[in-house]
Amino acid sequence: MSRVNHQRSTSIARPHSHPLKKPLAQAISTFWLASVMIGGACASEGETVTAVEVGQETGQTEQENNQLDAVVVTAQKRSQKLKDVPVPVTAVKGDAIREKNIVLSTDIERLAPNLSSQGGGRVGKPRWFLRGIGTNDPNQNQDGPLGVYVDEVVVGLQKNQSFPLFDLERVEVLRGPQGTLWGKNNTGGTIHYISKKPTFKDDGYAKLGYGSFNNRTVEAAFGGALVDEVLAARTSLYYESYDGWAHNIVTDKDGPQLKDFNGRFQLLANISSTLDAQLILSTRTVNSSNTPSYSVGGTNAAGSAITIPNANGTINQGGGSYTPSYGIEPDAYSDFWGGGGTNTDTRNGATFKVNWRLGSLTLSSITGLTEGEGESLSLPGVPNSTLIRTSALGNDSFNQFSQELRLTSATNQDLSWIVGAYYYKLNADASTRTVTYAAGTTKEQYAATSWDQAAESTALFANSKYKFNDKAALGVGLRVTRESKDITETSVNVTDNTAGDALVISTNNAWYANGGVTWNPATVTGNGPKTELELKKDNTWTKTTWDVTPEYKLTKDILTYARFATGFRSGGFNQAIVSGNIIETDPEVLTDYELGTKTTWLDGRLTVNAALFLYDIKNLQLNIQQKVPGTTTTSAAGQSDGNIKGFELEIDALPIDNWHVGGTIGLLRSEYTNFDYKVGTVSLNASGNEFYRTPQTSLRLDTDYTFNTSLGKVVLGTDWSYRSHIFHNATVQNDPVQETPAYTIGNVRVNYTPASTTKWQFTAFVNNVTDKNVAFLKQIVNTNGTYPVSVGSPRTWGLQTTLKFY
Repeated sequence: MSRVNHQRSTSIARPHSHPLKKPLAQAISTFWLASVMIGGACASEGETVTAVEVGQETGQTEQENNQLDAVVVTAQKRSQKLKDVPVPVTAVKGDAIREKNIVLSTDIERLAPNLSSQGGGRVGKPRWFLRGIGTNDPNQNQDGPLGVYVDEVVVGLQKNQSFPLFDLERVEVLRGPQGTLWGKNNTGGTIHYISKKPTFKDDGYAKLGYGSFNNRTVEAAFGGALVDEVLAARTSLYYESYDGWAHNIVTDKDGPQLKDFNGRFQLLANISSTLDAQLILSTRTVNSSNTPSYSVGGTNAAGSAITIPNANGTINQGGGSYTPSYGIEPDAYSDFWGGGGTNTDTRNGATFKVNWRLGSLTLSSITGLTEGEGESLSLPGVPNSTLIRTSALGNDSFNQFSQELRLTSATNQDLSWIVGAYYYKLNADASTRTVTYAAGTTKEQYAATSWDQAAESTALFANSKYKFNDKAALGVGLRVTRESKDITETSVNVTDNTAGDALVISTNNAWYANGGVTWNPATVTGNGPKTELELKKDNTWTKTTWDVTPEYKLTKDILTYARFATGFRSGGFNQAIVSGNIIETDPEVLTDYELGTKTTWLDGRLTVNAALFLYDIKNLQLNIQQKVPGTTTTSAAGQSDGNIKGFELEIDALPIDNWHVGGTIGLLRSEYTNFDYKVGTVSLNASGNEFYRTPQTSLRLDTDYTFNTSLGKVVLGTDWSYRSHIFHNATVQNDPVQETPAYTIGNVRVNYTPASTTKWQFTAFVNNVTDKNVAFLKQIVNTNGTYPVSVGSPRTWGLQTTLKFY
């Protein structure tokens, strides 16, 4: 059962025809049918393909009796043991992801220090924050400060960065700016999801699950050789559905409801002794209902000022009033007034990797192509006709292409290096039409907005490492990036404050049909454009980023390093016209000063990794959401400098046989500096505020114990996360309703493997075992003074059975 927070996307879009869309969708369908037919056809058993060349992830582990696994990662585009990588990295193996019931990409926050990913749900935009670097911005066209990758291909649009996890080799979380080796340059870090590859040995599993709120999960994967030692395939499937946990009073159904289907098909070919290739095809279709969102607060009867909610939670607006059953503190089970509506999202992707060994060198190519579209309909959902009622219809579409070429030297020499080139192109568009029905005798409103953006990035990069001796080495990286964007935006915003029929909005939810909204530009009133306003804007930014990493091995089990690195996030544009203009932000630049150590103790039974860092940030891109008397603008782009001081500690231990303990500590101190901004025409300053959504303290404990009995193996496990108080708003930090206090969330699980066979496994779990309610959206953004509150998922339980094929 998914435990993540659910929130409907704040940006909805208008599809248009992309030349790559239909061929890609047809190719996915063709290969999908082929996978069904050949997924189970395997030749004789062979050895697992071991990727020694750069760019391929082996996922192999080395484990001796009573020792921790030695995980192999590719954080630096080479296969290296985690303990030998002079970069702060957290790696989680695919088996652990499945056994701990880590369902969504955003769930990985459970296992990495200083990482959070509140919000998003299945089709919305996650709010990634890593070491305090993240974005609260609802603008879907903006690049995020964290790079999210699947099989080395960047997931460019943030709304696509929430997806189910299934049949993975591992996940790697790289903390700190990745301004040299990783595709799209970024300031916050990189999260890399790596699929389990085809092998020449029969392998696979099938998992069935059932849980609370009628959750049903089917997950399976199977693969093996098609042509012995030459061609292998692997097919992976994931399907999940549930009915939701909060009652929708309008539709008389529970929500949020979900149906999420995912498929992946891979081919791995050893074309020759020096040339291999991998093709990955993926598809996803998601259907979900409106997610619970609760209105709190409001204006007085005259609509002139915000009032802090009364003790009974009464909302006053537009001459009407309403007292919701949840008062001022909704929880995950609170009834909500959500009108009918659906969210549909489809995505198709293709990745093609080639590795060509040229003597001691390896030439690698990674080509990625992704396209998709979505539609969302939200119908009125308020308790009575005296309050404002809003409906929205939106469509979006995108296509993305990326190409990377790398030439890599061998590692068994004093000087090793990587040089390469990168290209990225994204076309995306969105449109939203919104109507606001009359609140009593006040007003009606119609708004239509759209944006169409093209973004292009090109880069040349180089990275080298020189070993002075067996103990000391120096790594140096350099990247030159050129990014350009152009955007076209339209806006219509019509308000009717008169008693006549200057603005006519059809009732019975027919407004979104052709002719459902009509108005006379000469007689309607209001502040917005009464006829379509179209604006265009473009810009290009070029930036050189670098990193310098000296390292020294005190012993074979103690690595120390320093890291001086920069990252770059290109400028961008507000996705909506504000006060007759498109707001532009400058590029964001981050410099990281870091000291770290990776150590192994007690003959491999204990690892302790630590990092101490200082971030210096210039032109931090921020979303401004603030009510100011005399203005109607509540959301715009702003920029600030800032700094973050932090410490991280990761511990992994086997105190005694069969008992595993893992834990992390994250400490952060953050401050905005030079934070001048405007809301409408009002100049303000928020220097000295803390970074939003950045807890000063975060802790994690993950432990399990294995009992070996005559009936089989039983593993009892639990993991707990603590996060201290956070602000939801960068500019307003003296309003308790826009904050979340400290909280702790825990999960428990038990796995049983019968003694008669190791192929079967049975699992029971409870997530959010204390049923903690955590609000992940609390900001006053509406002109009428109400603010939406969205709450994370409640306690969920599940039962699963897994059959392994090998």
